[in-house]
Amino acid sequence: MLTVAEQLPPSARAIYTLLSEQGPLTSKDLIQKCDLAPRTVRYALKRLTKEGLVKKAPYLLDMRSSKYFVETG
Repeated sequence: MLTVAEQLPPSARAIYTLLSEQGPLTSKDLIQKCDLAPRTVRYALKRLTKEGLVKKAPYLLDMRSSKYFVETG
């Protein structure tokens, strides 16, 4: 049986791995670091958030955007 993370598309797995390794990032950061299309990143973040693998928080330096992170613990 596949885990939730194994059922994700490659783009979502790449974003999840990056967030796990580098900590909180904005969607703009993820687009640049993963070299993915903005639409692909938005879809992956939506899916990761829905599955409960990634959390979203306001980015206090720029309230127009959010930071995404993997909650550990």
